[in-house]
Amino acid sequence: MPKSSVCEDQEFDKPHEQKHVERLQRVVSDHWKNILIGGLSEIIIVSFAVLLTYFLARQPTCETEIALSSTLPTSTLPITTIGPKSSQIPISSTLSTAAPDKNYCTGNFTYVNHKCWKLVTGPQSRAEADQACFILGGSTLFSIRNEQDNLAVLEFVKEKSVENLWTGLVCVGHDPFSCTWDVKSGTTAAYSNFAKDNPNGDCIYYMTTGTQAGQWASGSCDEAMSFVCELPATIYDETCVFNYDNYCYIPYDQINTSKQGQSICELSGSNLASIRSGNENRFLMSTVSVFSIFAIGGFAFSDDLILWYDGTPMGRLHRNHALSVHWTVFQTPLPPLKRLMKTQVPLVD
Repeated sequence: MPKSSVCEDQEFDKPHEQKHVERLQRVVSDHWKNILIGGLSEIIIVSFAVLLTYFLARQPTCETEIALSSTLPTSTLPITTIGPKSSQIPISSTLSTAAPDKNYCTGNFTYVNHKCWKLVTGPQSRAEADQACFILGGSTLFSIRNEQDNLAVLEFVKEKSVENLWTGLVCVGHDPFSCTWDVKSGTTAAYSNFAKDNPNGDCIYYMTTGTQAGQWASGSCDEAMSFVCELPATIYDETCVFNYDNYCYIPYDQINTSKQGQSICELSGSNLASIRSGNENRFLMSTVSVFSIFAIGGFAFSDDLILWYDGTPMGRLHRNHALSVHWTVFQTPLPPLKRLMKTQVPLVD
């Protein structure tokens, strides 16, 4: 009896197995295109990963460079370049052994609420103020990202006899959501403190006196006002000449290719400079204004897609919007007297 029961169970299961096979055949027949597309997609992804690894390992000699002939995003004043007096640039890659300070400000700026500010009381137009900040270490006109920043401004300028201050904010028309901080470093979506019926123009200033003290308003960009320049706080290093946002930038000349420059940088545990923001790009432009172009550590897959040697996440950088500079791909050495390699050493706290 047990054997007979087993045989019946086996015979009973056969139709079910056949049904499963038939269902599988129908699924494959109905969805073969989707299955094929999925398989091809996997092959393409794997192939791209292999090619990307190949390019990284190959260390291409294709150089990415920046032409410094572009104007600043918010300034109408032209930036002129002057030929270098000497190709010898004193450099030192030795990091400081002193106790580091995360709240350090360069250029005699003052540390305020996790950033560095400098008040300039000589009234100037918005464009002139922007240019003056650029000369001060590549800084920008100040930004206000939260209520603490907004209150800190009043405290920073009290007893300084200033009425209004140019900010680094530019708006389009009456829409507060159209406003952007220099250099395209954020919007007012998270915080704003516009006075009634503002914004109503491009250039935004901060009021320091009267009942509207601490509020923002639009003004004529040609009006002369005092202003505050801003830099990010960094780590103190007495040996670093070009210190910005926890990185030390060391210039080199007499370098022929970016591959050669990257090899030299790696000997000191650093990389050719990557550029992660418009403000960082502005700082670099201020440090090399006597040169027309300089090489940086990136491989350009296209004119708006760059792979950085130091592992900075690859992303799309619009040549005229994100960095406001001109990107070019060089297959040959840069012109003599117009090349400057940048070593980017992270400062250790």
